Amino acid sequence: MRYLGNTNSKEFHDLTRRRSQCQIEEFQATNRAHPFVPDTVVQAIVEGYEPCGWCIGTIADLSLESSIPLASAADLEGEDLGGGSVSLRWTHPEDVAAKGIRFDMYSSPAPLDPFRTLRLPRHASTTATLSGFTDGGDLYFTVVARRGGQQSLPSAILHLFVQPVQAPVELTTGVLSSRAATGLGFPFRIDGLGRVHAEGGDPLLRGKILQLLLTSPGERVNLPEYGTRLRDLVFDPNNDVLAATTEFTVSRALRRFLGDEIHVDKVQVSSSDSELSVNIVYLRKSDLSTERLRVGIPLLR
Repeated sequence: MRYLGNTNSKEFHDLTRRRSQCQIEEFQATNRAHPFVPDTVVQAIVEGYEPCGWCIGTIADLSLESSIPLASAADLEGEDLGGGSVSLRWTHPEDVAAKGIRFDMYSSPAPLDPFRTLRLPRHASTTATLSGFTDGGDLYFTVVARRGGQQSLPSAILHLFVQPVQAPVELTTGVLSSRAATGLGFPFRIDGLGRVHAEGGDPLLRGKILQLLLTSPGERVNLPEYGTRLRDLVFDPNNDVLAATTEFTVSRALRRFLGDEIHVDKVQVSSSDSELSVNIVYLRKSDLSTERLRVGIPLLR
């Protein structure tokens, strides 16, 4: 509680700036204290109370104080909790509870449109858990502080990559179907009978993985985000940063574009003076078997 009224004098006081002249203990002891709900200056004035000249000042002083811009939330951080949920935390320079400050949380898949979706309005704490991000991907968050009708500038934008929620693998009783899907073999070629070479099962799946890894974003006109920067990364310095960047890039692409067919267990990158080696361990969802694939890319000296 910040503001308290005196029912005898019809004045209200700011307990955070109380002075001895306010005689707050005296009117509290004689049951003349009156709290306000909500605990705001506006509510006190609506109920017909005047500001105390000692601890608050005049109505003009209140107007001047309300014109001071509300500080923004700062130090916005977060993490992916899995299952389509994220945890956010931030700081604010003022006493949030005492001053009745609330926070609106927004999210968007577009960094230039961070206010696309209001996820949680008028939140009373500086920590929050948001859910419903089942599609995953790159998400951008921002927080706006508010007090009554006053709003702050938005916080700095936080970028998080959220893992998509994998659909459960459905098993039926008996033997899994032996009819394997077939498709164009990779690389594309004509077989000995003059027909287009087709593959099925794990060879087909390995071909899809290789196509994804060796395609650069933008090469497919109708799917510009398909692919990885794996071929471009060989021009970067050969160090631990290159390995970590490659692991992140490959893992994200596999989960996004082949998540219906495989579950990625591990992506491990190692490099030598002449080659960047990408080792992938994945679970094939069609028959729940674990497979491994190694891709080696020569490094330019």
